[in-house]
Amino acid sequence: MKNKIKNIINKMSVGQKVLTIIFLEIFSYSVVTTIALSQINSVGNVVKQTSDLYLPLFSSSESIRHQIQDSRLNLKDIIFVGDRVVYDKEAEEAYIAARGRYQEDHSNINEEIDWADKLITKASSQKDAQNNLIREYSQNLLRQLSSLRHASRIHNIRAEKVFHHVEDGSFLMGMEMVSDVEASEKTLINELDALVTELSNLNDASVEYAGRVENTASSFTVLASIITICIVITIFYYVVKRNISDPLHALTDTINSISALHDIEDSEMEKELMSRGDELGMVSRSFNKLKHDLSAQDKNLRDAKEDAERANRAKSQFLASASHDLRQPLHAMQMYITALQQKIKDRNLLKIVSDIDAVSISTGRLLNSILDVSQLEAGAVKPQIENFAIQEVLHRVARGFRPMSYRKGIALHIVPSSAYVHSDPILLEQIIGNFVANAIRYTKTGRVLLGCRRRKGKLSIEVLDTGPGIPKHQRDAIFDDFHQLDNKERDRGKGLGLGLAIVRRLSICLGHQIEHSSEVNQGSRFAVIVELGNKPAKAIQSRTYETSLLDLNNTSVLLIEDDVIVLNATQQLLESWKCNVICAKSAQEAERLMFDPQNIPDIIIADYRLPGSVNGVQVINNITAKLGYPVPAFIITGEAETSEVRKIADHGYRVLSKPVHPAKLRALISHLIVESKETSLKSDKLKVSVS
Repeated sequence: MKNKIKNIINKMSVGQKVLTIIFLEIFSYSVVTTIALSQINSVGNVVKQTSDLYLPLFSSSESIRHQIQDSRLNLKDIIFVGDRVVYDKEAEEAYIAARGRYQEDHSNINEEIDWADKLITKASSQKDAQNNLIREYSQNLLRQLSSLRHASRIHNIRAEKVFHHVEDGSFLMGMEMVSDVEASEKTLINELDALVTELSNLNDASVEYAGRVENTASSFTVLASIITICIVITIFYYVVKRNISDPLHALTDTINSISALHDIEDSEMEKELMSRGDELGMVSRSFNKLKHDLSAQDKNLRDAKEDAERANRAKSQFLASASHDLRQPLHAMQMYITALQQKIKDRNLLKIVSDIDAVSISTGRLLNSILDVSQLEAGAVKPQIENFAIQEVLHRVARGFRPMSYRKGIALHIVPSSAYVHSDPILLEQIIGNFVANAIRYTKTGRVLLGCRRRKGKLSIEVLDTGPGIPKHQRDAIFDDFHQLDNKERDRGKGLGLGLAIVRRLSICLGHQIEHSSEVNQGSRFAVIVELGNKPAKAIQSRTYETSLLDLNNTSVLLIEDDVIVLNATQQLLESWKCNVICAKSAQEAERLMFDPQNIPDIIIADYRLPGSVNGVQVINNITAKLGYPVPAFIITGEAETSEVRKIADHGYRVLSKPVHPAKLRALISHLIVESKETSLKSDKLKVSVS
């Protein structure tokens, strides 16, 4: 039976199912309305029957009251002429008329009582359920009517006695009976009032009963409505859920479960839905076809996406892993070019070498930018978040870009800040540096301002310029790779178009927000929003060095480099500065050279990545340990990962990243030698004072 009903429902269309539910709803409300009307009719019947009894009885009681009053008047007329009836013809006629009216009133009173008795008896004899109230009060009413009839009979008897005395001519003897008649009349009126009171009680009980029935009917109607609504909702929910909602959920779940990793199979639910003859059956069959089509397309798209991602990862990983090897020849070339400049005296040849140097620098910038992008895409850059003073970063950026702004005639203003931020100082410096570089590069006249603003627990580090501004349609595209404004001729002096692309990737890596706004011919504003941090327990002093160059004549330099080309190029550059260069290609060779007293170095320059398991930091530590005193030293590396650079810095050594500009190399050598001499001088003074 259950399956038969289910098959019938499945064959019905969605419209037919909805119409069936609507019909059930109309039917249920019809039932509720019928119940309500039945209750209203019940109340109406009670009120009608009570009214049919109360109103006639009340009218009859009032009629009896009028008859009593009339009989009293007639009795007074009889008393008025009673002593003259036997000898006065007019008095006799008046007596006869008054007595007739009295007797008629008495007859009418009895008729009203009899009529009321029959009416109550008839009403109480009905068997319907609403007549219980009338039957309950009918006994009292009949009893009161009986008392009223008895009082009327007594009153009439006493009045007849008075009439006999009048007719016998002994009226004066019957005057003492008039008081009895008046007393019986009062009794009659009292019984009538008692009857009216009973009628009022019946009426009040009827009103109370009607109200009670009405409240019961209302409560029952509300309850029946609620039950009916619940039943309709349950049926609606069952029909919609089992025949519409569940099938649709099954279809959508099937679509959502499509995956190129799994084979497509039709479940029993799907097969059952496809066999249906209604609209859902049609939709199910269409969904099934769509599922298979989407599965095939999804598999093709996933394969293509995986191939593209593999190729992109391979490219990024190749560039990231090849970073060191790609930087080596550029580093060597800059060393050779600078060494060559020291030896050439011919101005024409020197100009050619200077042009070669410019090309080398431009190529180095391009390579560094490409390698930075590849490092970020490959996920090789891991932020090292710490609390630090933002002023240190601002100071380094200002020191690095003031020569560039000075050459262009652009004023670079730095607004000091006492704030501490929570970020990666190296990566944040790279973001700010790219902002400043772009501002100086594109600003022809005016100034560039670098400053900070506090914003609700954050710090906005902003770079503002008076440059040409950025058109509105270009403001999002400037963060794309190799996108430049007004550089159709591809002038490398205007950059490579990778600075802001690197900024975008670094901001994602650090979780910082980048803001920019611009007005054409009014300048631009770029900002990076950084979380404010706490002051470190032990503030790290920024380590700077003087850019003034020393005479490096006869300075002994231990150069440790495994790449022969880089080694030779750096050796020639140092020798062009009149340095005595001690070359070593490995850690073992460098340590062996230290056994010769002639090879004691004034400064050590080591590549970080060396053959074997020992790196440049470890070689420097081993050599200084053998010598027994500290020797100024720094690391030159082609490593691009910030984590590796931090490891070196944590050991207390300065780091230069390849390719290194020779001027920067000479400046660091000069600074470390001066710093070493100052430290040695302080130590000697301390020894003298102690002794």
